Amino acid sequence: MRKINFIFQEVLKVFLIFLISFIWLRYFIRQLVLSMVISAILTTLIYLILFFIKRKKKNKEGLKIKEKEEAENMFLSLACDNNKMDFFLKLASSKHKNVKKFSKFLIISHENNTKTLLFPKMDFEPLTIPNFVDIYKKVQGKAEKVVILCHSYDKEVLSFSKHFGICFLIFDRFETYERLYKYYDIFPEIKESYKKDKMLTFKDFIAFSFNKKRAKGYLLSAFLLALSAIFVRTTIYYTIVATLLVVFAIISQFNTKFNFKEDKEIL
Repeated sequence: MRKINFIFQEVLKVFLIFLISFIWLRYFIRQLVLSMVISAILTTLIYLILFFIKRKKKNKEGLKIKEKEEAENMFLSLACDNNKMDFFLKLASSKHKNVKKFSKFLIISHENNTKTLLFPKMDFEPLTIPNFVDIYKKVQGKAEKVVILCHSYDKEVLSFSKHFGICFLIFDRFETYERLYKYYDIFPEIKESYKKDKMLTFKDFIAFSFNKKRAKGYLLSAFLLALSAIFVRTTIYYTIVATLLVVFAIISQFNTKFNFKEDKEIL
């Protein structure tokens, strides 16, 4: 559905650019065919310019997008890992000598006799105030600073955490990637990952365009163009378009390559 919406948006974009160009060019150029040809060329140029600007912008943000995907997959992998605390022990031990692992958290003892507690909340529920209170009860009196890692958190939790005598740091999955994994240069192994949407190929576009369901639409459009010939003198443009619509309808109706049989009985 997302791919179809993307195609529809791009086609609509091209149509709107062409329509605006044609309206203004038709005002200055009396010849219909010439104004349409120039509109088509102008539409192509404008669309290509917009396409390259959009692609350049995506390339600049490409690393951020990739990092977000990695952060999502790393969180998913840790959430599915029964030995997730071993990874955090490895991460903390890379810079600290005195680290103790417990079932739900780590405690790092520093040389200045202070302690930091790392509490990975590796589930997909947002950290809310009730969740935060439950964590506070478990870590109360164990360390001067508590770092909570979670999938996401409510904004109210940040202000609420300041009312306690402990320094709380709360990171969601993206902040954990940026401020913890990248800082220590240690990343969780991605064992589980979200599936990416397959890019729409030209073959997929053809299959969508010439599906049997499209035949009626093509025939109706061709019929309306033919009907208009009764009232308006036809031009070569309308003749070509009407012919193409009929050809498209024939291809959509009778080409079995783009029409797969669906078995009604599955089991």
